[in-house]
Amino acid sequence: MKNHYIKFEKLSNEIKHEITEYHKLMLRSKSGTTFDDSMNQWFGLKFDEWLIRNYSKSTKMSGRKHFRLDVEIPIQVIETLIESSSEDTNAIEFVGKIVNISRGGLYFKYGKAIEISSIIKVIIDFKNVDEELNEVEALAMVIRTGKVNGEYGIGIMFSSIYGADKERLDLFILKNLSYYIYSENQRKNH
Repeated sequence: MKNHYIKFEKLSNEIKHEITEYHKLMLRSKSGTTFDDSMNQWFGLKFDEWLIRNYSKSTKMSGRKHFRLDVEIPIQVIETLIESSSEDTNAIEFVGKIVNISRGGLYFKYGKAIEISSIIKVIIDFKNVDEELNEVEALAMVIRTGKVNGEYGIGIMFSSIYGADKERLDLFILKNLSYYIYSENQRKNH
């Protein structure tokens, strides 16, 4: 997979300002920090915080570490590696629908519950929404489950997602956040 680098000149003025201020702060604390280093650190450490502060529609987001995107993407749970109440590792395979996603985890709907603290292996299928991206495979821990309107809402936190899979997830989120920010700004200006 080829790398898709972020180009400063293509960013919104809001983000450019934030990165420039962050770079000034970094220069005061560390001599020799390059602008590219500051930009990469800002995206890694401050971007989600900035999004939540400026674009979150609900107050529930304020306690979150990562900005959540509302999406509809298929998810496949291919096996339960560890169930919290048993020693069995059942090989299961089912498809659910992702409701929202972030760099830290996701929330999906499915017809049956999965126990909290279970470790599951998931495949997120981005192909239907972005032709440049394929599937992302990750290990995740179930942190929330609850029944709503005859379905189970299941919240998972990614515990292992590496290399090209992590890069695809980050790229998907960055592309969709860019569109989200653009849409919100258009809505506010009209």
